[in-house]
Amino acid sequence: MKKTGKCRLCSEVKKLSFEHVPPEAAYNSDPVFFQDSENLHDKSSHVYGKKKRSPRGAGGMYFCVSCNNNTGGWYANDYKEFAKIGMYVLKSTVYANKYMCAKYPIKPLNVIKQILTMFVALESSGYLIQQSGLKEFLMEPESNKFPKGIRVFAYMTSAINLRNALSFSNLDGYMRYFGEISYIPFGFHISINTPPINKPYCEISNFAHFTYNEKVEITLPLQYLIPKTYFPGMYK
Repeated sequence: MKKTGKCRLCSEVKKLSFEHVPPEAAYNSDPVFFQDSENLHDKSSHVYGKKKRSPRGAGGMYFCVSCNNNTGGWYANDYKEFAKIGMYVLKSTVYANKYMCAKYPIKPLNVIKQILTMFVALESSGYLIQQSGLKEFLMEPESNKFPKGIRVFAYMTSAINLRNALSFSNLDGYMRYFGEISYIPFGFHISINTPPINKPYCEISNFAHFTYNEKVEITLPLQYLIPKTYFPGMYK
């Protein structure tokens, strides 16, 4: 199914196609029920208090056909491998203090580009993709010029909850710009030009220090967290 609209990555008006978030092969092919801002906050909406059903998995008509195909070919399979290891760790690791420390043989630059692609897909205002250098970072596979002011963090979760791709909030005395995606086996938190929330996240911004298609083994100590609300940064 295709419709015409503004692509959230290249910003051009083109035919759009369904973008799985996370990639379809990363445990996102079955129907899901979810709530977004309209369900939770817009009392005038006919879907307020209800859940939405996506029969193809989580995602939507976010990217044009070209951007969808390109980013899928460049990054999605490497994220799938990352998620596959994460699922094994989640199901088989005996952990203490809610931390799961494991080694991940992955392609870090490819993985973080897919994670940021997911945030861009879900962020409807266009604020995120307007950050200097981000569009070029995602649309040029070889680029490892990680945008200044953006930091990315990870944790483990068994939740399927896309949460807010971008929020603006006065928290801990700071006006923060931050967002979050939680979809088994990982959750990701992003902060933009503001201090990150003081949570036990594992920062993975340094994934951008590697080269495209470079595979290395990285040890990640990830805490297990379950989102409490739609609002990022709150957990059970």
